[in-house]
Amino acid sequence: MAACCGRAWSRAGTGEAAGTASLLWSATRKSSQSASIQRRVLPKTSLSAPPWPEIRLPDRAEEAKHHREIVQKVNEQIADRQYGRLFAVVHFASRQWKVTNEDLILIEGRIPAECGDRIRMEKVLLVGAEDFTLLGRPLLGKDVVRVEATVLEKTESWPKINMVFNRKCHIQRKKIMIMPQTVLRINTIEIAPVLS
Repeated sequence: MAACCGRAWSRAGTGEAAGTASLLWSATRKSSQSASIQRRVLPKTSLSAPPWPEIRLPDRAEEAKHHREIVQKVNEQIADRQYGRLFAVVHFASRQWKVTNEDLILIEGRIPAECGDRIRMEKVLLVGAEDFTLLGRPLLGKDVVRVEATVLEKTESWPKINMVFNRKCHIQRKKIMIMPQTVLRINTIEIAPVLS
């Protein structure tokens, strides 16, 4: 009888298992259908789709052709000297300076050059004209751009007074600060005759 009951129970168990499996199958099917319906009903948001349009990269051949055309136009302007007044951004004395011809720069600090010496600024970040700009990554080569300057004057700044006064502790300190200064004049900004 135990065997009989065991068989009956096992059959009932397999029947229940099959029933629960079919119920689970129908439930997952219904949930997938409801999810597809929800996808159709939900409004378009930044979570469902990105807010920016799809980016399509240009063809490499077209990009190379466009690059050659631009370099050719810039080379023609440089050869004919039809670029107008040049400007440059140079890194000098721990600062960046935007300079053109005949500009004066006041630098805080001393540089190891005497008055009247011509110096070359080698850290040139970019050079530009009316129609084009050459950017360095991070610097332009020494064979592409040449920026020269002359040391005009080596002076000192006006005295700056730093005063500390505390009435309760009867403390009074006075410190006078005078910083060395150097004045430079930008002589020339030149570009190589042909860009590669």
